[in-house]
Amino acid sequence: MTPSPRAILLPLVLLLLCGPLQAGQYKGFPRGHALVTAAEVTSMLDGQGGKPVVLAAVKQVSWLVEHIPGALHAPRKAYTGKAGMAVDRERFEEFARGLGIDNDSTVVVYDERYDAARLWWLFHLYGKPDVRVLDGGLDAWKDAGYNVERGPGHSAGKTGNFLATPALTGWTADMADVEQGRSDAGTHVWDARGPAEWDGSAPIGSLPAGRVDGAQYIGWKDFRKASEGRPSEFRTAAEIGALLKQAAFEPEHDHIFYCHSGVRAATPLFALYLMGFPVERLHLYDGSWIEWSQRALKEGGGSP
Repeated sequence: MTPSPRAILLPLVLLLLCGPLQAGQYKGFPRGHALVTAAEVTSMLDGQGGKPVVLAAVKQVSWLVEHIPGALHAPRKAYTGKAGMAVDRERFEEFARGLGIDNDSTVVVYDERYDAARLWWLFHLYGKPDVRVLDGGLDAWKDAGYNVERGPGHSAGKTGNFLATPALTGWTADMADVEQGRSDAGTHVWDARGPAEWDGSAPIGSLPAGRVDGAQYIGWKDFRKASEGRPSEFRTAAEIGALLKQAAFEPEHDHIFYCHSGVRAATPLFALYLMGFPVERLHLYDGSWIEWSQRALKEGGGSP
């Protein structure tokens, strides 16, 4: 039987997405290539080859106060739709092309808390694997002694030719996947919100307090140096490995992550990617608590 084009294409996409698994990568991560330092970004910008497209996934106020010279602003509202969920393929392609991104562009994303991992996840969702996250964000850039720009910045200056592919199968999870995962011993549903959201003592906005029944807790901050005031900086592979061991993460199991709107949940998914977990085992529940809580209201599917 002749394999279908999809059967041939998916392994190739996964190969590009996974990247090399090598010892001695940055901070000890098997896929440390997905993180980049300020010095490496500078070298890329000053080099003779193609320049990377640097994106600041920060709020408007932060962008105006200071940003990396030559960077482009990529606020969350530009690549998310209803209830913070991912935009469709056509809208994401339009977003990326508007930033001058081509099919062969290298993209560097930085944030001030957790948005860079979400944007990294979205690029991979639509077939753009050459995306790096600046470890430490703008703080790391300034600590390295590099200059910053202030004000509204500039536009891309050209329209890119990036062609978004159909969404990568399995990279997202929906409500049905979460429902199935709650009773599947080989699937773990993880709540990546803050402790007060997990225990129901501090719900966000008008949504009911609670969590997905059967979910386990792994806060997004545990993977970053948030407690040291550096939420854009990831912990080392040794530190994250100890955390994963304590929480009993297994590479051969499926892992579904959720938070409030699917943004913070990208951090643990990205961390497991860095640690070399199989890509096909990593899933982000894009609807997250915003979507699930509506089910909880109707059917009692959440718990305090």
